[in-house]
Amino acid sequence: MPEITCYFSPQSGYAYLGHARLVAIARAHGAAILWRPVDILKVFAEGGSTAPAKQSPVRNAYRKVDIVRWAKRAGISINTEPAFWPTDTLPACRLITAAMLQGIDATDLIGACLGAVWARNLQISERATLIRLADEVGLDGAHLAELSDSVEAAERVARNTAEAIAAGVFGSPSYVVDGELYFGQDRLDFLAEALAGAPAEAAQ
Repeated sequence: MPEITCYFSPQSGYAYLGHARLVAIARAHGAAILWRPVDILKVFAEGGSTAPAKQSPVRNAYRKVDIVRWAKRAGISINTEPAFWPTDTLPACRLITAAMLQGIDATDLIGACLGAVWARNLQISERATLIRLADEVGLDGAHLAELSDSVEAAERVARNTAEAIAAGVFGSPSYVVDGELYFGQDRLDFLAEALAGAPAEAAQ
């Protein structure tokens, strides 16, 4: 089975925009997604990237226009000025990781965290919010929150972050297929081509 390693931050607007499409591409090609939540501030620092919230006013103005375009294409809602962004993502990273350590498919939980930031104005650094989101996707939120406090969950997020940096990741979302890096949800066409094994016709 082909694999897609997805390095992401649970507060990433572009990860939110590309989440459903990534999942659809993986299903269409029989690929497994290896979800890797990371400490995005460390990834930015090592990759020489400026966090979006600290970029120039001109660039941030463009980003707001751009995310609306992509949201319309994806048919999803987006708030260009989410109430709780940027925020501390480590609690969400550890909760998602705790779920995966239990053998749970975290796809829906990840989508819920991303949507909480960009469509629902919820604070994903708060434990109560994370429990609620997990409960909403049919998981035991309180139990996962307890597990997220474990050393194992924290170490796994740190390992994901180190692996992302070693792979040349400098932002979220980033995907790796067969050792090749694709940065940004706007590169998902290329990722789909790689999974298909042959270049597809250029998107019109």
